[in-house]
Amino acid sequence: MYNKKILFFLLIVSFVFIFSASLFLVKFLIGPTSDNTLLKPADIFKSEDEYIAYIQSLQISGVTFTVCHIEKGDNFWKIAKEHHIDIDTLIGSNPLWESIIAKVDQKIVIPSQKGVLHFVNDLSQINQLHTLYKVPEKNVLTPSLFRYRIKSLVSKVDKPVAVFIKDARPITEVMTPELAKQFALREMFRSPLGGRLTSFYGGRVHPIFRQWGFHNGLDIAAPYGTPVGAARGGVVISTGWMGGYGKAVIIQHDDGFTTLYGHLSSIHVQPGQKVKTGQFIGRVGSTGWSTGPHLHFTLWQYNKLINPMKVLW
Repeated sequence: MYNKKILFFLLIVSFVFIFSASLFLVKFLIGPTSDNTLLKPADIFKSEDEYIAYIQSLQISGVTFTVCHIEKGDNFWKIAKEHHIDIDTLIGSNPLWESIIAKVDQKIVIPSQKGVLHFVNDLSQINQLHTLYKVPEKNVLTPSLFRYRIKSLVSKVDKPVAVFIKDARPITEVMTPELAKQFALREMFRSPLGGRLTSFYGGRVHPIFRQWGFHNGLDIAAPYGTPVGAARGGVVISTGWMGGYGKAVIIQHDDGFTTLYGHLSSIHVQPGQKVKTGQFIGRVGSTGWSTGPHLHFTLWQYNKLINPMKVLW
């Protein structure tokens, strides 16, 4: 009888031990739980210096991070091109930005491949990130979660886990409010033409009249006859010869936006026609006041001129 009591006691102790160990293992494997609220890096890091310091200690298999100092004459597009990535990758890896205007001596994070950084407190959220960013599961790259789980069991983790999602585009929900507004505006439009930017919005010396003046749009150089698409869906309100713009098309869009496409060699839409974003409207030419084949693109909102780079970057 005595041995049976001891055996029963040992069975109870074993059951409690196994149950406790199972709970511990589940917590270790899954990690701490929390809600599904998206973390904003601006709420995690007090400054860009603190963020940079955190990234410099980050180790994620499959991607490396370089910290670059902005020098005079630099811009984010130039830096992205030099490192074989794109502006979306820089935005997605520098979530504390409030502007896309580079400042001298500013430090920025440059990943070795295209994608974005995302932060989570709940490790179970990692399994949902490929859906959030619309990429394959294999594109979600993480640091060593073993060390994070061990640390989370014995002490409070002061910073969330950084995850890199390959080939993903940034989402406005985790940006600063200032940058989110700029990014949302950009998402309304697409470039009417893939080409080389040759003349920007603002003051310049006119290429024909050799006088200083205001350039009200953006010039995009491309071979003669290259197709031009609508920057956004809308209704064509005017076509034909428009003075210095030569053969041109004007499209009215929602939210008070209007776009003009000038120096065309041919026009393939007519007034009153509805067009979709990217729909073929004409071909690159050099009509009007032009020194070579290119597209002149002008943007207004409620009849007020807007720098096209605010929507085409």
